[in-house]
Amino acid sequence: MPDPKQSFAVDDRREWLRIDDTLLLEYRVVGEPYVPTSGPDAAAAEETITTFISKPTNDLLAFAQLHEGEALLVPWLKKIDWVLEAVLHCLVRMSKETIQLPRLTEVNISGGGVSFSLPRRLQAGDQLDLHIILPPFSAIQARVDVMHATPVDGKGGAWWTGTCYTQISQDDHECLIRHILHVQAERLRARHFTQPPTT
Repeated sequence: MPDPKQSFAVDDRREWLRIDDTLLLEYRVVGEPYVPTSGPDAAAAEETITTFISKPTNDLLAFAQLHEGEALLVPWLKKIDWVLEAVLHCLVRMSKETIQLPRLTEVNISGGGVSFSLPRRLQAGDQLDLHIILPPFSAIQARVDVMHATPVDGKGGAWWTGTCYTQISQDDHECLIRHILHVQAERLRARHFTQPPTT
């Protein structure tokens, strides 16, 4: 976990920037043993592994401006991914427990906190340890307090849970802010180029 002494600056105006995103995320309720979000479902485990291995590489390739020589590395990256995926699949088949990997999760994230859907209701004041992977592959850790939980319409048993960071390293917080700014800039640029010119 991050050093509690390294808390993020609450007066940083950038923390109010907020985006909807889909990120690899894993959480644990502080003080409780780890409980997988789903049972040992082979199909779900395989999908989790495939996403966990392939998404960072795909994100990296999408971000990168590869030159001719660097493009030759792409098949090797894909081969490494294939080997890692095969190893993880083998470990899952040998294990009786569900694999514990970050799952692709729809989030609303800012420099002050993150909201996402949970399969159970948590109480305000409960604490979570989060592991979030920002593209292309920046792993950040944070401890958060639950602020509220509201039922998700049309998804029985799902709760949209809002949290705020209580412990996050300065480096992880800066990485998070940079990701939010980058995504906002890319979306504004895409919107600008897709809108018809006004006359």
